[in-house]
Amino acid sequence: MEKTPNNTPKSAVAYLRVSTSEQSESGLGLKHQRDSIKRFAKQQGLRIRKYYTDAGISGAKGINQRPALAEMLDTLKPNTVVIVHKLDRLSRD
Repeated sequence: MEKTPNNTPKSAVAYLRVSTSEQSESGLGLKHQRDSIKRFAKQQGLRIRKYYTDAGISGAKGINQRPALAEMLDTLKPNTVVIVHKLDRLSRD
């Protein structure tokens, strides 16, 4: 388990996104993403500082059209790990 110099777990933030109501009900729903991210963070010794969620917004939209993603990027601190359930939750391309 990687730790910071003061021996506390590394800090992490998580980004969750669904673009349709169908995704909300599938294996890519927000609850499933959150649970999966929590398990991964625990296995890696990471402490999730904040969850950022864009619901009902396509991954093809730009950062300016995804408020939670824009906020996360604006407030991201050095050495903070960003966790997503799958890379396509962050961006299509």
